Amino acid sequence: MADAADLDLMLAAGRGDRSAFGTLVERHHSALYQFIYRFLGGLDRQTAEDLAQDTFLRAWQAAPSYEPRAKVLTWLLRIATNTCLNYRRRSRLRRTLALGAADGMAAQRSDTASSADEQHPRLQSAIGELPASQRAAIVLRHFHEFSYAEIADVLDTSVSAVESLLFRARVGLREHLSTQEKSRERPQVSADLGAESL
Repeated sequence: MADAADLDLMLAAGRGDRSAFGTLVERHHSALYQFIYRFLGGLDRQTAEDLAQDTFLRAWQAAPSYEPRAKVLTWLLRIATNTCLNYRRRSRLRRTLALGAADGMAAQRSDTASSADEQHPRLQSAIGELPASQRAAIVLRHFHEFSYAEIADVLDTSVSAVESLLFRARVGLREHLSTQEKSRERPQVSADLGAESL
């Protein structure tokens, strides 16, 4: 059973077994990377990889204090969520200090453009507009197929709070995608048209 094997590996890692922790990294790297990439929609892949490595480093440092109250992957995703939130705070602060408000907005647009190779860029953009807790819930539910109880463990909240987060996230996504669709359908007015032709 994978969960039991993960638990054994995690407990061994807590005793300082680097090989056991390396096996955990191999098992869960892809899931953490995909979660981070989607959670921080529009992020370049190298930064997502760096944040995944940062998550594993934090997990290694916390391994001696790990208590098996949740699945190992759930525990790792909780660390990844905090790593992503810290990254967003630092990024916002750096942009504000270094570039000023106007330049910061331009940099944010540039970051978003770097995800053009994502399979569904409009959906990725819409997910990126959600508040952090809603974004985490929607990514865990629809991309990682976590149960409501597992999402509650990751976000350290109740199942009813997860239900509410997912409901609000879905409403927000529908509204954002609907607005995008309407703006794409709106006919473009040529600059050389005179006011009388409108």
